[in-house]
Amino acid sequence: MGKSLIKTLLLGTTLMTTSFSASENFGFIGVGLGYQQIDPGIFETDYTTFGVRVGQQNQEWRTTFGFEYETDFSTVFLEADYIFLDEMFGTPKLRPYLGMNINYIDYNNFFDYTKNITIDEDGYSIGVNLGLIIYAGDRVDVDIGYHYNSVQSMEPVEVLQGFTLSIHYFY
Repeated sequence: MGKSLIKTLLLGTTLMTTSFSASENFGFIGVGLGYQQIDPGIFETDYTTFGVRVGQQNQEWRTTFGFEYETDFSTVFLEADYIFLDEMFGTPKLRPYLGMNINYIDYNNFFDYTKNITIDEDGYSIGVNLGLIIYAGDRVDVDIGYHYNSVQSMEPVEVLQGFTLSIHYFY
């Protein structure tokens, strides 16, 4: 684990403890299935990932810390999302959100046969999220989200983007 991961963990802990001090908070844990695309650089690759998520949420904000994994690719991420339109509709069963994220990326032994290139690097990305939270019950929600990230430190990778379907249990 590199310095980037340690910084992400510290930032996540700080956000989770300070951003929720004024209102009622709900902790959650969840699992997710994702479709991620790494592009364009000199190659383009798609991945299906599996992940775990933990976080806190109140009526306006949600902070999530998580991990996504695929054989060649894994990421540790921190998301901070603003849940909007609650003032207009109360607390609806459908809640859109918009947010930001930071990711630590570990890209292992990718070999592009068409370009004869091997990549074995780690780095980080920053980006935006948008999505929809659907409440399936008092303690369960379903999150459909899109993430777009600018990769900062992995040549030749420039963009990481994709969709995630997650199920969260509130405790």
